[in-house]
Amino acid sequence: MPAPPRLRRLARAAVAVVALGLVATACADTGDSASGSGAARDTIVVVTGDQASNVVRDYGFTNGTDNQEVTNSIHAQLIRKPYIAEEGANVQVQDLYHFEPFLAQSYDVSPDGKVFTFHLRQGLKSQQGNELTADDVVWSFERKFSSKGGGMPGYYAPMLTDIDKQVVAVDKYTVTFTIDQPGYGFTLLGNLAENIGSIYDSTYLKQHATADDPYAIQWGVSSMMNGNSGFGPYMLQSVTPNQEIVMTANPNYVFGPLPIKTMIRRVVPDAATRANMLVRGDADVALDLRPSDQADLASNPDVFTPTASSNLYHSITLNTKQAPFDNRTVRQALAYAVPYDQIVKDVYHGRAYAYQHLLDDKQPYYDESTLPKYTYDPARAKALLAQAGITTPVSFTLTVSNASPSVQDSAVVLASAAKDAGFDVKINQVPAAQLFSDGLAGRLQANMGTGSAVTMSPPYELQLVTQPGGGSNLSFWSGPDYDAFAQVMKQGLASTDAIGPEAGPLWSKAEGMLADSAANIFVARVMSPYSLRADVHGYAQRTDRRIDYAAITAGGEQNS
Repeated sequence: MPAPPRLRRLARAAVAVVALGLVATACADTGDSASGSGAARDTIVVVTGDQASNVVRDYGFTNGTDNQEVTNSIHAQLIRKPYIAEEGANVQVQDLYHFEPFLAQSYDVSPDGKVFTFHLRQGLKSQQGNELTADDVVWSFERKFSSKGGGMPGYYAPMLTDIDKQVVAVDKYTVTFTIDQPGYGFTLLGNLAENIGSIYDSTYLKQHATADDPYAIQWGVSSMMNGNSGFGPYMLQSVTPNQEIVMTANPNYVFGPLPIKTMIRRVVPDAATRANMLVRGDADVALDLRPSDQADLASNPDVFTPTASSNLYHSITLNTKQAPFDNRTVRQALAYAVPYDQIVKDVYHGRAYAYQHLLDDKQPYYDESTLPKYTYDPARAKALLAQAGITTPVSFTLTVSNASPSVQDSAVVLASAAKDAGFDVKINQVPAAQLFSDGLAGRLQANMGTGSAVTMSPPYELQLVTQPGGGSNLSFWSGPDYDAFAQVMKQGLASTDAIGPEAGPLWSKAEGMLADSAANIFVARVMSPYSLRADVHGYAQRTDRRIDYAAITAGGEQNS
């Protein structure tokens, strides 16, 4: 069966220079703070609430902002999602449905849509000065699938299950990825374009491998400075524990010299202090700000806060194996007890928007007509509880992370509003790691938090929160309703194009079934928690919510 026309068009794309990477080298004001003088500068200061603990992606790492931003800056992938304008946004966003070459010069798709052939850029070198080859690509995926800590087999299932057979070096600069069904192709490309598709310098890492550590994973974890093993735009220069990380531009970067030569990442635990440093000009970029602080910054002409749509969902997950949420009607009743608009207004101060489902509503062939329309309706919630024969108030414990102020505030708003709907909500704050471990162990009745699917492929998104044994499935939804959902998912995966006219209605149907189960209640989409000095340009809203510092310039005219 021929490859879908969209994939064939993408496969013919080959670029010698990508606009995002083609930027003139900035003249240097080498001070380490935001001067605000209008002069171009090649050093920026980033203030963050935490510090990366390691940068070995396949080892598994904490979900801290700094971990993932540093890791992203070190590594590069075969392809990436281009940046495009979005109506109503003041920054660019990623094109979710197209890809462009990155470490690859180009790629082709076989007529049957099952073989993806990547042609690597020749002469491209890593941070260690070793040339990129097909062997690096193959070894990188062997490493990803051999490590128990990175979760890669789960991310790549069902596209890749047998690396030895499916990822093959054809020659020094050509590598193929073979999948069983053409419907897997879009999701495969989406994963290859993200951090989980990063390619490593195998020559360098093999020098430090041992019989007990064949992929140099433990060696990499032993010191962050061992982490310069990629082809990304930046590399580690120094690490001062609990204080700062200094990164410098990779001289071998695929798109040449970068405007920002040095990035100083300083640990500032208090979010308000990070915001104040931005106002004073002591920082160029402030990460993980509170929505209230961002709202206060809106009137400051020296500060720029991105506004764009987001894939970061704020949700409530209900354990369908524990009472009272083993009853679907009770779960649906709670969905009508959530004050969606109040949370957006009072907690996020306009830095979120009500969005009661999972999939991207700009997805081709998306149809939301099958979705239940959950709104805050206490009378309907009580009627559903009565229908289920449930005596009110219905008591349950809602667990939240003690490191997420906005989520904590949302839980308080929910607890107050849900009283009128027949629920008695007790809030339990725990460390993020405990919430995650207790959730996976099935010990939580309900939890509230934020999450996202970085790969914006409909089957990937839907499976992320429903896959049995998956790391994001804390609802444990099962039974006849889930089986019917899984059957629709299977039909969608059997289509030739995951975002084509055949599959689109199936994903919408599956999402309607997920929403009807109310195992996951989606409250809102949350905008970027970052603000920048107004003369820092090039920020783009990414699905991984990390900043692409290779696209950043500092100095010159201010953003408006």
